[in-house]
Amino acid sequence: MIDVLCSALLGAWAGVPASAGHGEPAGSFWRSWPAAARPLIGVAVAGLVYAVGRRRLVRRGAGDVVPGWRAWCFGLGLLAIAIALLSPLASYSERLFSMHMAQHLLLLLIAPPLLWLGAPLPPVLWGLPPDWRHGVGRRLAPGRWLARVGHALAVPAVAAAAYVATVAVWHVPAFYDAAQGRTITHDLEHALFLGTALLYWWPVIHPSGGRRRLSYGRAIPYLLPPFLEGMLIGAVIAFADRPIYRTYAEVEPTWGLSVLDDQQLGGLIMWVPGGLLFLVPVIGLLAMLFREEERMAANRGPRGRHANGRPQKEAPRGIG
Repeated sequence: MIDVLCSALLGAWAGVPASAGHGEPAGSFWRSWPAAARPLIGVAVAGLVYAVGRRRLVRRGAGDVVPGWRAWCFGLGLLAIAIALLSPLASYSERLFSMHMAQHLLLLLIAPPLLWLGAPLPPVLWGLPPDWRHGVGRRLAPGRWLARVGHALAVPAVAAAAYVATVAVWHVPAFYDAAQGRTITHDLEHALFLGTALLYWWPVIHPSGGRRRLSYGRAIPYLLPPFLEGMLIGAVIAFADRPIYRTYAEVEPTWGLSVLDDQQLGGLIMWVPGGLLFLVPVIGLLAMLFREEERMAANRGPRGRHANGRPQKEAPRGIG
C-alpha cells in the first residue's frame, strides 16, 4: 500500500493524460484547475456579503456579535468548499474515486460546521442592501412561514434523517454513476451534500450563535448515526473485491493506482479520516459538558447552597 501511495504522489506531480469521455485535465495535478463559474461566484459572493456585513456591525458597535475567531471559521469553511469544487481535487475526482471521497468529506464534515461556527446569519443580513435586509429579516421573524419551515427542518430527527438518507442514496452504484462527469446531476449531488450537511449541523451549532436545539449531552449521541454510516459504507467499499462503480472501472489507471487500489483508498478515506472528523466535535462537546457541570456545581456551593450562601430551593418533584 505504501508503494501505491508513493506512486500516486509522484504521478500527481508528473501528470497523466486524460481519457476520452470524462473531461479530465491533461496537465499535472497542480496545474489542473477546473473552470467552474457557479461555485466560484457563489463562494466569492458569500465571502463578500459576510465581510461587508461584519464591517457594518463593527461600525455600529456590535462587533462582539461576530468576533474575529468566528470570521476565521467562516472563511475556512468557504476555503473548504473552494478546495472541494474549485481546486485540482475537483478535476481529478472524475478520474480517481479516492479524490471524490476527499471531496465529499470537505462538503459534508469540514465546511458545514465551520460555516455555522462563523455565525453567518447576522453578518449576511447586514451585508445585504437595506431593502433586501428588511425584507429577509421580516420573513425570518418568529412566526413567519420561512422561520416555521426552518424550525421544522432543523428538528434533530428530521435533519439527521435527511443527512443519512442523502449520503446513503448517493453511494448506491446506480445513482453514483449517474452523477459523475460535468452534469446537472453531479451539481445536484454536491448541492444536496452541502445542504443536508448544513441542516444536520444546525441543531449542534446555531447559525447565528444563539441557543442550540440540542444540549451538549444530547448532541453527542446525535452524532452517532452518520458516524456509523460512514464507517459502514467505507468498510464495504474498502473490502470489496471488485469495482463497485462503473465510472472508475472505465478509465485508465492513474498514478500507478489500479481501479481496486483507488477504490480501497477511497473507502479508507471515508472510513478512517471520516470517523476521526466526528471525534473532533465529540471531544469539544464533552469538554463543554464538563465545564458546564463544573460551573453549575460551583454555583450550587456546598450542601446545596448557592455561591452567595443562600439555600437552594428544591425543585418540585413530579413524573418525568
